[in-house]
Amino acid sequence: MNDLLALIFKTDLYTQIASILFFALALLFIKNKLILLFTGISKKTATDFDDIIIKSIQKPLTYLIIFGSLILIFQSLNGFYKYLDGFNIGTIIYVLIVAIISWILIRILDNYFINKSFLKNLKVDDDQVVIEQTYEIAIRIFKIIVIAITILMIMQEFGLSISGLLAFGGVGGLVVGLAAKDLLSNFFGGLMIYFDRPFKVGEFIKSPDRNIEGIVESIGWRLTVVRTFSKNVLYIPNAAFANIIVENATRMTNRRINEVIGLKYDDFQKIPKIVSSVKVYLSDHQEIDQGNEPVVSFKSFSASSCDFFIYAFTTTKDWREYLRIKEQILYKVSDIIKENNASIAFPTMTIEMDRPER
Repeated sequence: MNDLLALIFKTDLYTQIASILFFALALLFIKNKLILLFTGISKKTATDFDDIIIKSIQKPLTYLIIFGSLILIFQSLNGFYKYLDGFNIGTIIYVLIVAIISWILIRILDNYFINKSFLKNLKVDDDQVVIEQTYEIAIRIFKIIVIAITILMIMQEFGLSISGLLAFGGVGGLVVGLAAKDLLSNFFGGLMIYFDRPFKVGEFIKSPDRNIEGIVESIGWRLTVVRTFSKNVLYIPNAAFANIIVENATRMTNRRINEVIGLKYDDFQKIPKIVSSVKVYLSDHQEIDQGNEPVVSFKSFSASSCDFFIYAFTTTKDWREYLRIKEQILYKVSDIIKENNASIAFPTMTIEMDRPER
């Protein structure tokens, strides 16, 4: 290649430019033919990764040939007209190749995420949204690493000391880290949310430690956005989730019915039959989870009533369905109490008055 360039640059200016343009067009033609050939081969393979690579290198290779040709043409013109005395074609070509390789790697990462090949072999218990979010954050980190390495390589080619830069970066990073402590803590808090997966977009969360309750709308680098039931929006710094308890209601397996019902003291003898009837009713209820056996039992003597409790789990997690089932059960319990000629108690007070002696 060097001999060919030397031979070209020995000719006159117009011949040099014509030769460079000819070879550029020839390389573009060969590149297109090779891409078509390898595209046909890759379509016959079982993996998608070769298709992603071929798609990712098409445009960067075209730009490499075009800009490489322009650099060679400028070198020819510079040799005749002396635009830049210190023009180093080797350095410029090296920077161009490094930048193109970096671009190819970034395009491979982007196309891999767009193609979503990682979702094709999911297990039954895998969560598609969570896996997609995890890959997204991992690809972002890889892209940052590629860009950082590319910048360091280019700086080194221009004679800048990487060791001195890294030492300065260490001290500067410490200063910036102290100044941007909250920003960094939110960034790493976001990473922990992605990797620990306590919740994802679309899930309902609440925290007993903070006034947080709503549906997660987005998880960003710094903030998590939660939409409350009143349709207000909470912007929560990611660092907050490292120090609080978060309850993910979306991942519950059942909804619980836990009710205490009080009867009059005059109906105390009827409680065993009422409890038994309610227990039979819940045991036959198709929308009550019989794997978690419902419990109905006498609880205590209260100030104005004799209390028994109902403890059961619905088969549904939907909140509206849960309310419907709970309402149905409470109506039925009221009917059972009436069928046994008993009454639900209400707060009462008995006053005993001494009769005056005659």
